[in-house]
Amino acid sequence: KGEYLHHKTIRAAQGIKIAAPDLDGALPGSSLLAAGPDDDIDELKREVMSDLHSIIEDVDRSGRGVYVQSSTLGSLEALLSFLKKSEIPVFNIYIGPVYRKDVMKASVMLEQAPEFAVILAFDVRVTSEVQLEVDELGVKIF
Repeated sequence: KGEYLHHKTIRAAQGIKIAAPDLDGALPGSSLLAAGPDDDIDELKREVMSDLHSIIEDVDRSGRGVYVQSSTLGSLEALLSFLKKSEIPVFNIYIGPVYRKDVMKASVMLEQAPEFAVILAFDVRVTSEVQLEVDELGVKIF
């Protein structure tokens, strides 16, 4: 890996690495807002969460559809937009690597709608252990 470049300001959608405490709850690809002394922190939190809420609206509440995973909020949005235009329902979403629990959730579709027993994974890690689970259960990962 190369050395990181340090920038005073960032514009548009440039990828950055942030080193700070308590980032466990941070959502990759979400908006980054700086709070000033006069800013309402709760309002800023609502603003950041509105991105996620608009994405969650694209999840099919019927319980039928594919499982979608991506590395960032932006790539998840792009996948969901494509699937919506293609009229492919989505029953669950996740940002981060594919875990055994994700495979188990997707396997529910084997009984309900086998054509949707699929995990669409974009730029996320799938371990060999998870791949074995996928192969054993009959779920597909693309």
